[in-house]
Amino acid sequence: MIQSTKKPPFHSRRRGMAMIYVMVSLVAMLGFCSFAVDLGRVQTAKTEIRRGADAAARVAAAYLSQQTDGSTSGPVQTNAEAIARSNKVDGSPLVLADSDVVIGSWDTTRTPPVFTKAGSPDPLNGIYSAVQVSTVRQIPLLFGSIVGARTCNVTAKSTAALVAIQKPVTQFVSAHGNPWLAGALPGTTASQPDHGYSDAAHPWKYDVAGNAGTYNSAGHPEFTDSTKLEATDFASGEPYGSPTEFVLAVDPGSVIQINVPLNSNNLAVNSGYYNGANKPSTEADGSNNGSYAIYSDDGANPTLPQGSVTTSGTEHGISNIAAPINSMIGVFLDDNVPDHDGSVPAGKDFSTQTDRDYSSYEPDLRQAFYVGAGQTSTGDQQTLIVPPGATRLFLGTMDGHEWSNNLGGFSATISQFEIELVH
Repeated sequence: MIQSTKKPPFHSRRRGMAMIYVMVSLVAMLGFCSFAVDLGRVQTAKTEIRRGADAAARVAAAYLSQQTDGSTSGPVQTNAEAIARSNKVDGSPLVLADSDVVIGSWDTTRTPPVFTKAGSPDPLNGIYSAVQVSTVRQIPLLFGSIVGARTCNVTAKSTAALVAIQKPVTQFVSAHGNPWLAGALPGTTASQPDHGYSDAAHPWKYDVAGNAGTYNSAGHPEFTDSTKLEATDFASGEPYGSPTEFVLAVDPGSVIQINVPLNSNNLAVNSGYYNGANKPSTEADGSNNGSYAIYSDDGANPTLPQGSVTTSGTEHGISNIAAPINSMIGVFLDDNVPDHDGSVPAGKDFSTQTDRDYSSYEPDLRQAFYVGAGQTSTGDQQTLIVPPGATRLFLGTMDGHEWSNNLGGFSATISQFEIELVH
């Protein structure tokens, strides 16, 4: 029997070739999917890791003055790692190790400027203290693994330098300074009247904005004589209640440090309150021989009983606070009168030593915050980060109402540090 050698029809062979074309096309389509989906994920991760590294470097630079020995572990690394964890990359926190945060200097005398681990800062000659944050994150690829690319590394390196250090400014912060009159126009009244008294120790119902100096074109007081403790144009002799104003010379995101020498607490010879009667040891941190009485601003909640301790309520567009009486209090403002802006942040509670022992703090605009002597209870320098939009810092003292019958004040030195991302 003769077997047939007849070949299969041509269209059968064509069906086989079509299957090959389909498989090749499928691989190509998967490649395009990988490119479209994974590329978007990687690009987002690159943006996130850059943002996290920049934030960590800026905050770390704020602590360079506390870690001048160039050590590889300390507040610079600790705070950089903390702010990094608050930033997410590809859905999870950005984690830094101490070795990822390096202290060095930014040398602008070289072209181009470079970051170096060695050498000493010399700001007058263009070599500045700096910190560099380096980080890497491995991003898994969902479709890329089909074509052999299982992961992609995204990296970021950010350098922040203290490129300018403003000359420290020392000013007197009067105990008459009511923080809730910060930025207020002359003649503005604040503080809930003391309904319980009507004697010589309580002659004035309200605190009044103003200062013995002059006023600029914006209506803000200009302190022409920082040594005056009591000054007024009022026939009653009532002292003005505006807090001390510092015009900022650095940009938002930069840092400020405040220091009140221990031997200048309430200026000693001028110390006391309630016109000198029953005067406590009123240190800038609010200590009265080691004890702390917590007060809030009564004027922020005029319908509550006097002496109510709460962080709720506002007065003149500035948030309330819970803090030790007679301690130094601050508030950042922009160029506007705070009442003209309806946005008021939440009040903060500084009633415990833990609350007051912050190493770094970034208050919101118009948010009253505790300053104290500018140091923690263990003597470490505290750092304040200038919030967005801030152009001025006001310092006053804490009371519940009637700042006008306080005496004394504090000698506060303000150091401003400009932080810039340079690489």
